[in-house]
Parts: sequence; structure tokens; C-alpha cells
Amino acid sequence: MVQIDIPAAFIASQFFLDVGRKTIVAEQGEAAKRAMYYKYLFRSVLFAGVVIAPAGIYLLAGYPGWEQIYWTPRTEHVVFNWVNALIPALFVAAIVLAGYLGHWLGYRWITSGKERYLRPTYLGLLGAVAVLVLANYPSFLLMGTYDQYHHDRQAMASVWGNPHGFGIAWIMVMVYFTAGIGFVLYRIRKEGKERGS
Repeated sequence: MVQIDIPAAFIASQFFLDVGRKTIVAEQGEAAKRAMYYKYLFRSVLFAGVVIAPAGIYLLAGYPGWEQIYWTPRTEHVVFNWVNALIPALFVAAIVLAGYLGHWLGYRWITSGKERYLRPTYLGLLGAVAVLVLANYPSFLLMGTYDQYHHDRQAMASVWGNPHGFGIAWIMVMVYFTAGIGFVLYRIRKEGKERGS
């Protein structure tokens, strides 16, 4: 969901920094610290741009109402409308920017001795996102259009029992996301072991 994907990029970048915190702190010398900054920035932005953004766009294109919790009908009418067509582009830009900002802030905290803020920030944001999604109940359980959600919910199908193949699409996205996060975590842990952190 749009409301999850943008904060998820911020959360993931800070989570990656948290996992690699010991390696980052142990780095000595200005050039090595700069290299470490850009290595983690690359991971954060790559994960945001190659994992979160495509997964979000895939669901936004295929299931636009559900993907943005039926907040606007604009996502269902992006073709031949220059204003509505900006929504997917701004969505991707926001995901990548959130990944960058999460990294920038988290790295600054780690290298300035304020790492105690890192975990509460990304876990707090994760909790806020969960509250936001749950506050929009039952939107995440129903598949249909914006108009159906707001005017005729009986015409909507369950997300798991719908004729639109949403269940398969969602499982594919989750497998892709899990593989992506697993790969990044593997690389961070491997690097930590190689450096003895």
C-alpha cells in the first residue's frame, strides 16, 4: 500500500543501518567512513528503488483502489490525464527519497553517538503505519474500485477470494520483498563477519 511503501523505505534504510551498526562504528579513517556511508546509502536507495517501488507500482497499476486504501479515485484514472499520471511517478520518487532520508538521518545518529534514537524511530514509524492501516479497516480486506468501497461495499470481493487474482499478486510481491530484504541482510551480515564486527 502507498501508506506502507513510502514509510517502509525509510524504515528499511534505518533497519539496515541498525543491523550493520557495529561495522559502521568500527570503521576508522575519514575515507573508510565515507566509503561505508555510500555503501549503506547504495543499499538503501537500491532496495527502495528496485524492491519497494516496483512492488508498489505493480499493485498500484493492478489494484489501484486497494493499494492506496481507497483514499482517492485518481489512481484508477491515470491514462490520458497528466495530473493523475503524476501519481505513480511521485509515488516512486517519494519511496526513493524516504529511503535516502532514513539513511541520512540514521547514519548521522550512528556516527555522532546518538544511535539510541535509531531503533525507536523506525519501530515507532512502523507502529504508526500499522495504526494508520488498521484505522482504515476494512479497506485492506476488500477488492474493488473507489466508488464500490464508498458507495456499494456489497459489490466488492474479499482480497483472498476475488476474481481478480489479487491473492497471487500479493504473494508474489511478498516473496519478492522477502528475497530482497534477505539478500541485503545477508550482505550486511557477511560484511560484518569479514570485518570481525
